[in-house]
Amino acid sequence: MDNYELAPDEVILFDDDVSRDDFNERLHLTLTSKKMIFEQTITKGFFKPQTETKLIDTIMLDSIKIYNGSVQVQTKRSDVYIQTTENNFIIMFDSKIEAMKFTNKIIDTLTGTTMSKRGADKVRDMMSTVDDVLGFDTRDTIKGVLENGIAGTLLRGIKKTKK
Repeated sequence: MDNYELAPDEVILFDDDVSRDDFNERLHLTLTSKKMIFEQTITKGFFKPQTETKLIDTIMLDSIKIYNGSVQVQTKRSDVYIQTTENNFIIMFDSKIEAMKFTNKIIDTLTGTTMSKRGADKVRDMMSTVDDVLGFDTRDTIKGVLENGIAGTLLRGIKKTKK
């Protein structure tokens, strides 16, 4: 990050070497709390090699599209598909784990929630939908099965939802 200065309220969240579908060379990706920075390291000279860092692209995180509360960043294997207001591109990582870390950092930054919070919200919404459709409290029923067994729960009855 020789060519880029961080703002006072900006922090580095992720740092890795990647490839991009719209650029032939290997790039250094730095994800900050406000933007993605792509840099290329160029080595000049044979006997006395000198490295030079060239700023290739800077993408503001607020330019990433959000549709129905879902950030338009998808991971497929070690590739990350990103949709921005300017263009769409693919970032190719060396491992699936690094791709997932990167994706989670972007989503956490844009939504303000962690992956575990989003997962818990999905389960909570699903349980509420099941409760509404079936007309009984699934949480209390599962609790009854765990405490009393299936036979005890059936003999005592399934907990109805309170209206």
